[in-house]
Amino acid sequence: MRWRFLDQIVRFEPWRAIVGRKVISLEEYLLLRPLGRMGSFPESLVLECCVEAVRWLVAASSDFAQTSYLSEIREFRIERETHMGDVLEVSASLTRRDGGQIEMECRVNTADSPVARGTIVVDLMPLNQAFDGVFVEGMWRELHGAA
Repeated sequence: MRWRFLDQIVRFEPWRAIVGRKVISLEEYLLLRPLGRMGSFPESLVLECCVEAVRWLVAASSDFAQTSYLSEIREFRIERETHMGDVLEVSASLTRRDGGQIEMECRVNTADSPVARGTIVVDLMPLNQAFDGVFVEGMWRELHGAA
């Protein structure tokens, strides 16, 4: 099984910005139950939603020739917990592009409040070294296409 960190891409500007949505599912809601935190979506997965958004930005911007991997996290703050049924809006905006590396300002919000924010830096690499390009393009059409 592969986790889905974004359920829909709602805005995309090549090499500039991406906005996606993530709905917290029952299974994700229960992940921390063994640790006594039932009902809370893991904070590390909130960060992973941002990393996934940036990965989609790179793939679609490069016509599925490139992907990215996390290089650095700067001042990433969790503002509050999220719970089952919360709809997260995950946005990433380019702040710097330098050769094979990009820096993105990321924000995660629900309709009524901020959830997280911070900066991530990713390095670029050929997509076909990490993923099946045909599969990735199909997933992009599913996430970014008409509902």
